[in-house]
Amino acid sequence: MIVNTCGFIDAAKEESIAAILDAVTAAHARGARVAAVGCLVERYRGELAAELPEVDLWAGLDWGPLVGALAAEARTTPAAGDRSGVEARATKSAARARTGADAAGSSAARRVRPVHAYVKLSDGCDRRCAYCAIPLIKGVYAAVPPTEILREAEAALGCGARELVLVGQDTSRWEWPGWGGLARLLAELEALGPVWIRLLYLQPDGVDEALLETLAAHAVPYVDLPLQHAARGVLQRMGRAGDGEAYLRLLAAIRRALPGAAVRSTFMVGFPGETEADVDELVDFIVEARPAVAGVFTFDPQEGTPAASMAGQVPAAVAEDRAARVTAAIDDAAAGYWDGLIGRELDVLVEQGTRRPDGEAVGRLAVQAPDVDGRTLLTGRRLRRGRLVRARVVARLGYDVAATTAD
Repeated sequence: MIVNTCGFIDAAKEESIAAILDAVTAAHARGARVAAVGCLVERYRGELAAELPEVDLWAGLDWGPLVGALAAEARTTPAAGDRSGVEARATKSAARARTGADAAGSSAARRVRPVHAYVKLSDGCDRRCAYCAIPLIKGVYAAVPPTEILREAEAALGCGARELVLVGQDTSRWEWPGWGGLARLLAELEALGPVWIRLLYLQPDGVDEALLETLAAHAVPYVDLPLQHAARGVLQRMGRAGDGEAYLRLLAAIRRALPGAAVRSTFMVGFPGETEADVDELVDFIVEARPAVAGVFTFDPQEGTPAASMAGQVPAAVAEDRAARVTAAIDDAAAGYWDGLIGRELDVLVEQGTRRPDGEAVGRLAVQAPDVDGRTLLTGRRLRRGRLVRARVVARLGYDVAATTAD
């Protein structure tokens, strides 16, 4: 069993350790072994190995030991007449797990292959936001070569994926010297034949007219834009540029270039020095910005980051109250976007089919990203997983929607 861990914030660390313990219990009861990999292992390998000797393999961000262990296992227990095939499948399985789990964070292997696939564009980050541990874990920004991206995408599509989800700490920055940037990359990915292409985590200062033209030509109308706050003073202490007014201008440009686009964002409250007036400004911004969906986090001091030792630390209870207030503002602001879809006919990518004509399938609209957003509950006829169907939205169910297949 492979547990891919996250070391970004304390809650993710705790979840990762709990997943490791669950995996150890389940695997060892069956005579299987457990490998723990990923960011938490990369940063705290020594401490984890000392505290959890039950784990059989620690691999961090270098998956070489894991692939080697799988290959060794394949050599010692080959399928009848197909030793090389077993080893190849083991290596391919590890690569597939890496592609999906790196993007999704701590996770166990899926029993059913999803119709979407995560493809990494880059690793690491140079931004040095005051709260962020990613540069401490993964180092400086490094783009993945285009040949590798295209190879991963082609392999995913060959395994049944219909949507390619491009990920990295800063996807808007991707380019390869002498080859080109996102315009060429998305065009070549589109030529491979996916139904949808989606970019996640576009830093706001990397979104310009050229990028918006590229998205309009090749990607779904969905912009994942981590804004973090709207008060200029808070953003400056975070080590980020911009403010609410600049962000509103950017959102207007996005909506001009991508009519009907869903804008997803993340916001952080409780950052050192944040005041109630700053939170008021953030709430007012959200009302005007009208995001389709957004996550809210309370500041979580991570050792080694500048913000962990900043003056003006906000008490946890106060930060939680602010998070609840901002979340309520987001829910209210987002309702108008999803209500506006009711009555429209839109494409739905089916992720869980139904064999019954009166059954319910589960899928997503183009404006719903996998794993992090709501779903579309689909009725009307038998549907097979992986199909793209036309459906009429009939209701909003929170961040989910209900739809019926069009005649």
